[in-house]
Amino acid sequence: MTTTRSGVRIDADSTTMNTAVPGPWALKRAVLRDELGGEPHFVRYAAADGTALRVICRAATDSGTALPANELATAFVRRATGQVLARPLRGPVVVLGAGRVGGLWRSGDLTDFHRALLYSLARERGCPGDWEVAL
Repeated sequence: MTTTRSGVRIDADSTTMNTAVPGPWALKRAVLRDELGGEPHFVRYAAADGTALRVICRAATDSGTALPANELATAFVRRATGQVLARPLRGPVVVLGAGRVGGLWRSGDLTDFHRALLYSLARERGCPGDWEVAL
């Protein structure tokens, strides 16, 4: 059985869109490459509530072309985790939840709490996106 994880894609222009990421690695990689426009890079940020966020962005490329800063995604990770990032997230970003399974961190659905926090932040900033119909 394939496990699909529910999350949100945040584009550099602060547009948000609900997204689903399938379970098997080959399919997950293909879907994420399409969503991000390049190879996916996974980062886990511990959240203040004991859970974590799985942030997936485009892996650094050798082309030397810098992706635009993703201010909404950076602000969301900062607010959800209390961490100040050393540098802003760049380009489109997919955010999922994460939790411990058998001692290892695994991707999961983005929690309702984190989804509401993101959409609240998007509303505060006047950003377009799915939050208008999701709440």
